[in-house]
Order: sequence, then structure tokens, then C-alpha cells
Amino acid sequence: MRDSQGGVKFSFVFISVILLAVSAWFTQAKAAELPDHGSCNAYQEINA
Repeated sequence: MRDSQGGVKFSFVFISVILLAVSAWFTQAKAAELPDHGSCNAYQEINA
């Protein structure tokens, strides 16, 4: 039982990291499309 709980916890963390990476990449790609880089600067400040 303990092993399966550890697996569930690991998969939850793994999915969270994947979602975070995808959302960060999407934010960066969307900011690159904009003519003004205001949102791009905000994105860089958050990750500084």
C-alpha cells in the first residue's frame, strides 16, 4: 500500500512539473509574438 501511495505522489509531482514547463514555454512563446516586450520583461522578472 505504501509503495502505491509513493507512486501516486511521484506521478502527481511529475504531472505538475510537466504542466509548469508547458505553461512557462507557452508564456514565453506568446510573449515572443507580441511587438512590445512588456509581458516578456514581467516573465523574466518572475523567474529572476
